[in-house]
Amino acid sequence: MNNKVKWYNDSQMVGALLLFCPPIGVYGLYKSETVPPKWKRVTYGTLVLVGVLLVFSWFTAY
Repeated sequence: MNNKVKWYNDSQMVGALLLFCPPIGVYGLYKSETVPPKWKRVTYGTLVLVGVLLVFSWFTAY
């Protein structure tokens, strides 16, 4: 039998993708079965906060 680990269940891979290619990293985080739900919520919350800050800074620039 071939027991290959899916790329999204490798926490180091998902972490690297979150830093270097965020859309794929977020998908990997969503699909991951090994990342605890607590860290998923923290990561999603951080991404939402960054998105809100970017939108806010864009609106205040004009």
